Amino acid sequence: MKTVKTITLAICILCGHFIMAQDFKETITKELKFSSNSDQNMLVAKNINGPIEVEGYNGSTIKLEVEKTITARRASDVELGKQEVQFKIEERNNRIYAFTETPNNTFNTDKGKYENMRNNQWVKLNYSYYIRFKLKVPKATNIELSTMNDGDIFVKNVQGNEIIVNNLNGAITLENIAGKTDVNALNKDINITYFRNPNGDSRYHSLNGDVNVTFKENLNADVTFKSLNGDLYTNYDTTTLSPDLVKTKTKGRKGIKYNMSSNQSYRIGTGGIKLDFNLLNGDATLKK
Repeated sequence: MKTVKTITLAICILCGHFIMAQDFKETITKELKFSSNSDQNMLVAKNINGPIEVEGYNGSTIKLEVEKTITARRASDVELGKQEVQFKIEERNNRIYAFTETPNNTFNTDKGKYENMRNNQWVKLNYSYYIRFKLKVPKATNIELSTMNDGDIFVKNVQGNEIIVNNLNGAITLENIAGKTDVNALNKDINITYFRNPNGDSRYHSLNGDVNVTFKENLNADVTFKSLNGDLYTNYDTTTLSPDLVKTKTKGRKGIKYNMSSNQSYRIGTGGIKLDFNLLNGDATLKK
């Protein structure tokens, strides 16, 4: 492992007073390998503030580089941030977890997700932090990625059996990928190009962005589409299928209320895998 640390000082003038902002920067590099050769192995990278970049290559190990920046006005707060914001790695049940932890974000490897607020108390931080993940992985690696703020997720040339990506406030771009796909971007666009069409049912969800997916020409799939304020565009020949009816019940003033809604469904080619597009305010584009 190689660790490089630098400290920089910046002087600003605000309202006639001198304010000294201090940055701590650290680069951590690691090389990882799964304990077994199972096709169920998955790399799980979880970030909080910052982007994730992943590139597939023809090697056999996972090469990871993490750039960590802590910024505060006081040197003591920088030192506190250095101790409290941690990058960790654990391997469990055919998964390698690479994740960020802070006083407000504890990662539970048993559940595979963050549990916010230690002791149910939100801690006000007197520093800011930014972490950039850069990874090179064997092309056939299964991956699960997520970040929350201040960064996009970019993946290139990863062609495993499964790819799962979630981004709360950034965009998702997947280039030249393969595998069953599950992507969710809350507030930005999703752009995907496939090296090989998905081999299993896949989901493409966005709340306030567009979803643009380029498949290979020989796509055979059943497509469902739902959007409150958007449309579906495609240059594939399609056959309209009967809509899927969804029944929900809620408790109203007069008793139990049943609501019926439907998703638009289309068949491309001979059908087969299901491709689910669920958006609120964006459009979906499927093209070859």
